[in-house]
Amino acid sequence: MTTATHYHHLTEDEISRFWEDGFLVVPDALDKSTIATAKQAILDLIPRDFVFGERFASHSGRLKPHNEDGSQSYYTPELLPLLINETLYKVMVDLFETEYLRVSDGSVGITLKDAGPEGLTQRLHLDMRHPTPEQLSLEHVRYNVGMGGCYYLSGVEQNGAGIHVIPGGHRMAEEIMLNEEGGLQRFENWRQINDLAPSVEVTANAGDFVLMHHMMPHGASRNQNPTPRVAQFTRFYRLTEEEAHQAPGPDRELSADGMATLTPLGRKLFRFDPWIG
Repeated sequence: MTTATHYHHLTEDEISRFWEDGFLVVPDALDKSTIATAKQAILDLIPRDFVFGERFASHSGRLKPHNEDGSQSYYTPELLPLLINETLYKVMVDLFETEYLRVSDGSVGITLKDAGPEGLTQRLHLDMRHPTPEQLSLEHVRYNVGMGGCYYLSGVEQNGAGIHVIPGGHRMAEEIMLNEEGGLQRFENWRQINDLAPSVEVTANAGDFVLMHHMMPHGASRNQNPTPRVAQFTRFYRLTEEEAHQAPGPDRELSADGMATLTPLGRKLFRFDPWIG
């Protein structure tokens, strides 16, 4: 494992709690100005005539906009500060135990009030790159499957479309994958988790980040409250020392305006600049 600066943004208790529960709310990850700018940028993606074409996915009040090419990543000057946020980066360094990280995702979502019954609007599932049986190990599970989650850009109260998780669910998934025959293919390849354990809704304030291990079963829930839930999704992955010498750039091209907003940290997280050399 790569040795790196330990930022100590998280307390030892918070680190222990994350590894026990599989999720953690990072409070006040964003300042008020960044929240307002990012939230407005996401709301501006909604067409004023409310005609939702192929660029929008919609389910139970949850709107998911897509780019013209079908991708979900929004690497715009208004939203890039969320992906390269220094507070969240330091949290990730504390958990990954290395400063050599890359960032991705950048998708956004808006969940409107829905009069349907409270609870989940999708099955619990995993957002992870599934390892092969040869790759699967305790070290792989801890360091190489990634961590991420979402910024709440509006306050999310109970039944306000907070993300649902299973406390300790990452450990349950790990146990099955590592020790049960066919564990990697359980629950329709972990896309339809239906009998693992009860889930809970994670509520938080605007500007908080709901952080999850990528082996955490999670799912979207219905918004029964008048305030829309506006969220942005960010993921981090650990780089090897060999990868930290490389600078292949991001998975998706950034515009000139987006490039101009990148900090030195952002250039490394998007792999325009190497961490080493």
